[in-house]
Amino acid sequence: MSNISIEEVQAKMLECKVEPSLVQRVITELEKVVEEIKEEKESTKEPKQKYEHVIVLYDKENVLEGKEIAGWVVQKPYDDDANLILSKLADAAKAQNEVTKKKKNRIDDLVSLFEHLKSKFTKEKKVKIKTKELTSVIITNGKLL
Repeated sequence: MSNISIEEVQAKMLECKVEPSLVQRVITELEKVVEEIKEEKESTKEPKQKYEHVIVLYDKENVLEGKEIAGWVVQKPYDDDANLILSKLADAAKAQNEVTKKKKNRIDDLVSLFEHLKSKFTKEKKVKIKTKELTSVIITNGKLL
């Protein structure tokens, strides 16, 4: 099915010497049909599926079996040392606290750091926070079944 604009239909009808009042009625009816189709699409459209991050943790010796663990997802440059992430985040939080005028918005713990730290301060440290809320961690021993 090809898409033809209403203006093209109107031009063709006038070109074929169809009475202008009839052309206007047909165009009005076509516009109503277009509106009905749009409303039908809107009403049947399903809400967009939301996704969340999940971390899969490899536990070969089953040391963490039965424990519930959650965390945050952070991105760093490939060559940077992963052990420096917490110190970089702490430095970014200190920088934000120095600039923040309201004491209410101060970052004092890890939860408030991930919830309120602005990307402006993490960019300077070359760290990206990917999740603001705690993320589930799934523990596996490496076997599929």
